[in-house]
Amino acid sequence: MAQIVLSQAGAALGRHLLPQGLKLLGTQVAGAAIGRTVGSLAGRLIDARLVPPVEGPRVKTLPVMESREGVGIPSVYGRMRVAGQVIWASRFREHRTTQSSGSKGGPRVTSYDYTVSLAVALGEGPVLAVQRAWANGEAFDLSQVTHRLYRGEADQPPDPLIEMIEGAAPAYRGTAYIVFEDLPLGDFGNRIPQLSFEIVRVPPGSDTPGLDASVTGVNVIPASGEFIYATEIVRERVRRGQERALNANSGEARADFLVSLDQLEADLPRVNRAALTVGWFGTSVAAGDCQIHPGVETRERVTVPQSWRVAGIGRAEAYLVSRDESDRPNYGGTPSDASVKQAIAEMTARGIAVTFSPFLFMDSEGFPWRGRIGVSADGTAAARSEIDAFVNGANGFRHFILHYANLCAAAGGVEAFLIGSEMVGLTRVRDEAGAFPFVEALVSLAAEVKAILPGAKVSYAADWTEYGAYVPGDGSGDVLFPLDDLWASADVDFVGIDWYPPMGDWRSGTDHLDALAGYAGPDDSDYLAYQISGGEAYDWYYASQADRDAQVRTPINDTAYGEHWAFRAKDLSGWAGNLHYPRPGGVRAGAPTGWVPGSKPVRLSEIGFGAVDKGGNAPNLFHDPKSTESALPPYSSGSRDDLFQRQALAVTLAHWEASPLVEAAMVWAWDGRPFPAWPLRDDLWGDGANWALGHWLNGRAGLAALGDVVRDICLRGGVENVHASTLDGVVQGFTLDGVYSVRGALEPLKLAFGFEAVERDGAIVFRMEGDGSVHEIDSERIGEDGVSATRHLLDKAPGRLRLQFVDGAERFGPALAEARRTVGDMRLVADASLPLLLSSTEAEEIAGRLLARATQGETAEVTLPLSGLAVEPGDALRLDGGALWRVDEVVDRGAERVLSLREDPPEANRVRAAGIGGVPAPAPVFGGVDLVLIDGPRLAGEASGVRVAAWADPWPGEVAILAGSDAGAMTERARLTRPAVTGTLVEAAAAGPVGRWDRRNMLLVETSGSFASLPRAQVLAGGNLLLLETAEGWELLQFETAELAGSDQWALSGLLRGQRGCVSAAAAAGARVLLLDGADKLATVSPEEIGIALDWRSPWDEPQPVSFADEGGRPWPVCHVRAEDGQLSWVRRGADLPESWALPEGSNTGQFAVQFDTGAGFADETRLQTPLAAIPAEAIAARVAEIGADGRTGPWVPISLGTP
Repeated sequence: MAQIVLSQAGAALGRHLLPQGLKLLGTQVAGAAIGRTVGSLAGRLIDARLVPPVEGPRVKTLPVMESREGVGIPSVYGRMRVAGQVIWASRFREHRTTQSSGSKGGPRVTSYDYTVSLAVALGEGPVLAVQRAWANGEAFDLSQVTHRLYRGEADQPPDPLIEMIEGAAPAYRGTAYIVFEDLPLGDFGNRIPQLSFEIVRVPPGSDTPGLDASVTGVNVIPASGEFIYATEIVRERVRRGQERALNANSGEARADFLVSLDQLEADLPRVNRAALTVGWFGTSVAAGDCQIHPGVETRERVTVPQSWRVAGIGRAEAYLVSRDESDRPNYGGTPSDASVKQAIAEMTARGIAVTFSPFLFMDSEGFPWRGRIGVSADGTAAARSEIDAFVNGANGFRHFILHYANLCAAAGGVEAFLIGSEMVGLTRVRDEAGAFPFVEALVSLAAEVKAILPGAKVSYAADWTEYGAYVPGDGSGDVLFPLDDLWASADVDFVGIDWYPPMGDWRSGTDHLDALAGYAGPDDSDYLAYQISGGEAYDWYYASQADRDAQVRTPINDTAYGEHWAFRAKDLSGWAGNLHYPRPGGVRAGAPTGWVPGSKPVRLSEIGFGAVDKGGNAPNLFHDPKSTESALPPYSSGSRDDLFQRQALAVTLAHWEASPLVEAAMVWAWDGRPFPAWPLRDDLWGDGANWALGHWLNGRAGLAALGDVVRDICLRGGVENVHASTLDGVVQGFTLDGVYSVRGALEPLKLAFGFEAVERDGAIVFRMEGDGSVHEIDSERIGEDGVSATRHLLDKAPGRLRLQFVDGAERFGPALAEARRTVGDMRLVADASLPLLLSSTEAEEIAGRLLARATQGETAEVTLPLSGLAVEPGDALRLDGGALWRVDEVVDRGAERVLSLREDPPEANRVRAAGIGGVPAPAPVFGGVDLVLIDGPRLAGEASGVRVAAWADPWPGEVAILAGSDAGAMTERARLTRPAVTGTLVEAAAAGPVGRWDRRNMLLVETSGSFASLPRAQVLAGGNLLLLETAEGWELLQFETAELAGSDQWALSGLLRGQRGCVSAAAAAGARVLLLDGADKLATVSPEEIGIALDWRSPWDEPQPVSFADEGGRPWPVCHVRAEDGQLSWVRRGADLPESWALPEGSNTGQFAVQFDTGAGFADETRLQTPLAAIPAEAIAARVAEIGADGRTGPWVPISLGTP
């Protein structure tokens, strides 16, 4: 205020003291202008002292969860990460678990775990969804804990757990909060972790209904992906113990399809019907040559618990989809039959009426649209033959459709079934008699499907150009209705149309016809409403591309019979409400087709708009660089425009929902892959780049339009008469987490998006910078004080600006963008903080614009007569045809109007799209383990038992090993706490010497882990123990040297064979190997279970039957076997013998078995108590074994006796 008052006082004083003004730099400057400038500077200094600066929200570090009273509840616009406040917590609960270890009589182990229940307030409601969560800074999978989300609705009930514990409990209405029930604390050090959440919220009371309020039906895609629709996690077996989840990529340990359906219900709560699309692959656009197959991505894949199978075909014999130059499949495989059944059951259980939509991908050159399939010559007998081959061949269209009709019946039925879609290149083909053979085939097919699915509604989804009249381009003048026989069939329940007619003809600039007609833009609601039953394909058409470019529009008029609707593709009511009379040769037939007006409802089986600039000019075009069909709408810049998509769907869906003609509309499309893993995971899916400009709804429901955010902030601050609908932009994320003035809250948005506010007729009107009027004035209209200009010293202006913002790609942490200009001092740095979720590119653009404004060199003032111009702040002024100046302020002073001007600033880039955020970290999905069960030698001091070890990637932390005679009798026998080093022999290995170093043999092992060399002394002290599976059982050996020999391959040498009483024997390639490094455990087996086959398993694997014989309890092989003086002698070995050269008295006695070979093989066995036996004269060989106390014979040790 002081600036205004003193500027006016200075002008009066200057006019009095310098009536003639001064001449400066060749320019005459009025005394009033000089006085005004001096007064303005003085007033500005006073204002700076007296008026506090505007303070708005700033970027903060990562949020910290608290539990404090009196703290404000944050209000989120778009999506942001919040920590919230703990508003309730229970006492800690101790959970005691006692388990028996092993079989009867085994020790009992008691463990203690702790849980807590708590409620965390997230922010002001209602919120659409919680997208992600973090605990102590790490990704936190909410699906693995019991929780309930209250979205902050005005009528939400109290939480039943809080009520049960506390009695009367508040419902926290209007506040979004999440309740955790018995949250396990073991992974967090038995403390409540620091929790934070990514929430999505749109401003209430939007001027335009959001997708959440508009959409009631969707098409579920992608139709390809071998297990994309499975509701259980399907794992690909990479190697023993290593399995990769194919359909769990969302950050949750759940199937992707379940996560996507949850997102659908959260983002689009009105959806109550969906078309499930499932694709096969056509091989040619020539109907007679086209084969239709289910396809797979690869033949080299083993999956559990589902194996891929479609229509009785397994992976080995299925069609292999083509691959690109990077050797990636061009399509995902056909969803397995089992996964499709699961999807139907899951959607039905959620209350979604399922329409089954068989989809035909074209896996041929250019990847064309299925509507391109055609015949060699229309109007011929050959055309009928080619269509017959296409429909009825062994790999034909009929086989494709009927397979899924039977599958739907086996799945319990569906609400509706489509027998095809958009086959426009075939439905218009005629035979030599003028009949339509493919339409006849569809009529027959509808009857067959109806017989299989009598409770389902059956139809065909025609292209928007296909459903009605057909005017051949052969000059015949014919007007035909090819599909009327199908629509009139008793087996067809509704008219299905994929509805993509043009919804605009917008061009850039303001001199094209639609702008001149007064419409504001391609997303003007009045413009879109008019286009539904007007505009192109209704009122007029373009006869050529030249006419389109010049906007030369030809009216659509039926001058012959007045049936204009027949030629208007958008005139649904005219088509449905009239009899259809064919016109062969242009002459109206005497009898109509079989269509009865109004006899069947219409379903818009597909409807949608790309999120692209001027998307309404051609909603039927899709951007997919892989395909020859890829295109942008005419005159589109190719920039992304989520706001247009929202507005177009809101207007069109509202119209059709109110129409008695259309009973359902399903928007294309909702992807069954979870957002934002798709589209960000380009390592998994090759079509993610198409999302930005595509028709997908995923990730776009929580759209916070700039105008809606500004309006909501004003209303919250008590400013009610507000107009913000013309603001252009999308707020990706913004949080108000304190008490701010309206101006302070709006300041970050104003700086980022570049808008301004003006008062008009008692209302506050917000508009984008540059949207104001441009006023041309000349010197003659300027008041007596003329123009005063101020040039600022740029050597004191900053040369750099650092902008702090919130980066969604980095877990919503603070990030910096910097802009530089050469006109300022590079040593001077300006800092700005915008608590907005931005991409780095957007932040750099904003920083550059703010720095350009900070270094503008000139400001000016212009005095005009009060009646001269209706000027508002934000308008532009051009003096005598010169440069543009932007009006910052308008002050009326008596009969004069003083305009404060500045150089025209650079305009902000208008962001009409929401960001995606970062790639979610995949949640670990635990699969089968590489379980090793060994009935082999015991180490020193070990008791009897089965040696168990396991390896898995990822390792689940602990693996319980269960065993029992059957599934109902299984008990835990061991618990493994770390992965073992397991492997297999790459090459066969020979037997080696026992009792000395084996320098000849080497073991080449492929392993899951790694080995290390040890000094010989450490090996002799028991290091580097290895168990090897041989033809004679498990051999315990040691190795001295380990060398990496290749990827996951190790060469082990310097071997000590046959340790702990083992026999050294040959081992085949593929034999198992286990390093004894302490990761293995002995699983207890009762004496009664020895010799009985038990089922052994981990929680993730199928049982393995193993019979335990206690091989480690057998006697060791004897040693020092000698034949001297007709006597055979030996020395007993065993684990019970002392490690001393001098054996104690009686230690070499026991029970032994001796066999001699006299030429006919080893014969009768002799049992002895002492290690000495007489050698028969005719014996040529002998062998000796010790007999244990339990009667079992140890390994035989042979000796050659020579020729008798």
